[in-house]
Amino acid sequence: MKTTLKTLAAVSVLAVAGLGTAHANGPQGYGYGHVTVQPGYGAHRHPLEGLREINARQAEQRARIEHGFHRGGITRFEFRRLMAEQHDIEAMERAFVSDGFLTPHERMELHRRLDIASSHIWHEAHDRERRFR
Repeated sequence: MKTTLKTLAAVSVLAVAGLGTAHANGPQGYGYGHVTVQPGYGAHRHPLEGLREINARQAEQRARIEHGFHRGGITRFEFRRLMAEQHDIEAMERAFVSDGFLTPHERMELHRRLDIASSHIWHEAHDRERRFR
């Protein structure tokens, strides 16, 4: 009987302690290392989830632009314009992650801009303008 009462007391103390911790984090968010995850952003997910895929797409697009330029399918003017578009996307990414979060909406917007940039790269590489070496 004493063992059961001690166990129940220990469980109730732990439960109350757990509620106190949850209340302390409350509306401010949940600690996630040095970054605080807001409750609406899904505390179980990493706050910068999807950033690796976005960076990989940016690197792949830069490689396509450079390859098209060295092959001669992209002119100097097109190269500069396409690289400026990549810089704009990088600036948007930096602005989005400056608060330590990448929301699903921001991630979707970056992918949308990368899709548009990808189509620009394809069109410039396949148009009839050629760079003469």
